[in-house]
Amino acid sequence: MTSPRRVCYYLFLVLILFLAITLYFNITAVERTSVKASHKHALDPLYEKVRVLCMIPYDYTDPETARYVKRTWGKHCNALLFVSGNIDGELEPYVPVVNSTDKWTLVQRGLMHAYLFYGHKVDWVLKVESSSFVVVENLRYLIDRRKYLPSQAIYFGYELENIITHEPFIHDRSGYVISREALRRYTNASMDPEVKECLHWKGYVEGLDIYRCLSHVDVKIVESRDESEHETFLPIPMKHHFLGGYDYIDWLRNVTYHKVPGNTVPISKRAISFRVGYPPEMYDYYYFVYGLKIFGTPVNTP
Repeated sequence: MTSPRRVCYYLFLVLILFLAITLYFNITAVERTSVKASHKHALDPLYEKVRVLCMIPYDYTDPETARYVKRTWGKHCNALLFVSGNIDGELEPYVPVVNSTDKWTLVQRGLMHAYLFYGHKVDWVLKVESSSFVVVENLRYLIDRRKYLPSQAIYFGYELENIITHEPFIHDRSGYVISREALRRYTNASMDPEVKECLHWKGYVEGLDIYRCLSHVDVKIVESRDESEHETFLPIPMKHHFLGGYDYIDWLRNVTYHKVPGNTVPISKRAISFRVGYPPEMYDYYYFVYGLKIFGTPVNTP
């Protein structure tokens, strides 16, 4: 074999070896990823059936709180979308308006972005504050138990009472969930300048503003409480639930839509959304929800 042919031969062998090694590591990585994904899905049998996008608006000047979400409960969403006024190395948010800190503006643009870019991948969109902790598995359970469908024009969350009309609207600070069909209607109406009810005005109250638009496009509020009529979306930080209840939050007693005789909001055993007063406590919540094992109960690894 002449020298040039010998060189070509060895180069060919090296190329084949390189391709074989690359293929091996790619297959191994896919298998590892599949095992991890299958394990995570096995912990929540509704993971693929009820696909949830979690949308987190946050102030870009204080991104740390949103980072706690990504490091803890956000890992349990089918998709995780951060919305802010500037880029961030860890969060990689969608930036609809540069330098904006107006939360309602971020939410409004974020909801439309969620439908346009994720509408074919998810069934439901959960909008929640960056200072909230969410048990996404309980959200999927509620949707499945009540037989809600993404094709229905519905949304739900903790209900407040409009003191003028006495109709319910959703408390945006507790988080709310919008079906794919409701989000489609909202997006189309918000993009149409002729639909005055859905024009966005900076600084307006998010809960009332989104209710005005969704009502106009015939999106209905549906039940978010459990079978015992206990709340799953909690409107106040947890410490207030157990240390005084409504005495700490006077306004809530008067405007909550589902009045109760007790002094605090009745909390469901399958609660979904918790407001966290001190964001680093999300690590504590995550441990108690997914890490702590109680003797006598099945042991699963999150």
